[in-house]
Amino acid sequence: MLATGSVTESGEGQFGFGEPFIGLVSYLDKTFSDIAVDRFGAELRTYPALIRTEVLSRSGYISSFPQFLLTANRLHSDADHYQDFVGEIESAASAEDSGALAEKALERHGTHAGYVLSPAVCYHVYQQYAGALISSPGKAVTAVGKCFRHESRYHRSLERLWEFTMREVVFIGTREYVAQARHDIMAAVWEVIEEMGLPGRCETASDPFFLNVQAAQKVWSQRALELKYELQLPVGGGRSVAAASFNVHGQNLGSAFDLRNPDSAAAFTGCAAFGLERIAYAFLCQFGLDPGNWPDRVRSGI
Repeated sequence: MLATGSVTESGEGQFGFGEPFIGLVSYLDKTFSDIAVDRFGAELRTYPALIRTEVLSRSGYISSFPQFLLTANRLHSDADHYQDFVGEIESAASAEDSGALAEKALERHGTHAGYVLSPAVCYHVYQQYAGALISSPGKAVTAVGKCFRHESRYHRSLERLWEFTMREVVFIGTREYVAQARHDIMAAVWEVIEEMGLPGRCETASDPFFLNVQAAQKVWSQRALELKYELQLPVGGGRSVAAASFNVHGQNLGSAFDLRNPDSAAAFTGCAAFGLERIAYAFLCQFGLDPGNWPDRVRSGI
């Protein structure tokens, strides 16, 4: 893809895309969006790339995944800092290490803006409905957005991205509603994967929590209770990528965001999340860049 120019690299874990990648990602997003709307009556939403730090703290994400966080900073709000900052940048402009000097200047004169780059779309949904009474048996919301996670390595091309596109379907309601919705969307997505001609497997998984006693308990409970399934797709060389996840959260997020069922009990939540670039990459590893060699379902849908 790099050789043909359909993908360009702009930094670690950061890529620009042309065709046929753009069309394939759009096709995948529409496919999963249609499943959410047609089969689950999901409400369509859009959300910003930034999310309040308080929301992620409330959700428990920050304490569980501090290693992934990317924060939004801004310069201190006074004229002296602005002037000093500009002076440092101008002085560094001609230096060989001007980039490093500019980064240091930003650190000296910067402050946290109260927001982080969103690591997942679903937290916007919980923020939106915080304090809401959820009609029985439950509701579904779907949105697509750019997500950001800092990881220790980005050396495996499109298998691991710093900035990526995620389509999510969020379920809020009774225990039975969320469990059945998770089961049904897994089945629906597996049908799509088979029709696309992709080999793969679904398996239980746990998130890579920051290692402490509480995190170890979460890892154990996720695996023991099968709270998280991952769709693994092969990408060649004996490797596979986790391209989608299907999760149930119990009442943890319902309690954290005061999401209530009609009986006033905390609502149950769950979600399905699709890494669109990863699925597209796995598909291209299987079928190549020439759409003429793609399965009819995909070729006719783009």
